[in-house]
Amino acid sequence: MRPQSQSGGFTLLEVMVALAIVGIVLVAMLGLVQRNILLNDHLQQMTRATLLAKQRMAEIEGGINRDATQLQGEFIAPDEEFRWQMTYTPTPIIGVQQVDLDVLWGDEAKNERVTLTSFVKMAEL
Repeated sequence: MRPQSQSGGFTLLEVMVALAIVGIVLVAMLGLVQRNILLNDHLQQMTRATLLAKQRMAEIEGGINRDATQLQGEFIAPDEEFRWQMTYTPTPIIGVQQVDLDVLWGDEAKNERVTLTSFVKMAEL
């Protein structure tokens, strides 16, 4: 008599455990993808804010739109979600002021901003 050969298949329990492991891994991967998308969006906003801040600072340093009375404003479309604030601080060097330019966006509680600092020779009045 021949002994009965055992089947080479998987049991129902083994299949269920494998599916549970795959399910847990997929849920974790979806969480990572969502976090990556949110992080990418934040980095794009930071990059755009940095470019806007550099543009505004170049205007100030070049004497274009250098109005010491206008200390805040908003950017025009397509960048209307961004706003800027500027402060002038005197320095020990006569005729030179420190300019701090903040570009802000989103919720103020989250402190979403980019700050540039430069030193500008102010024109004689």
